[in-house]
Amino acid sequence: MNTHNLAMTTAGVVAVAACSLASATAWLLVTAPTTVAMAVQGGDAQPLAQLALHALYEAVARLVQYF
Repeated sequence: MNTHNLAMTTAGVVAVAACSLASATAWLLVTAPTTVAMAVQGGDAQPLAQLALHALYEAVARLVQYF
């Protein structure tokens, strides 16, 4: 594997991860605004991270069931 392919693969993985995180954050702002507001106000990212990871888990689980 040459450097160009490795760089493009890494950029693609980072782009997909960033898009997934942005989508989960937007979804959480719509579905759990109070939890997001409390996490931002208190500076505690744990509840927000738990909700985001749970939302991503649910999305992946539904995709796996689809296939």
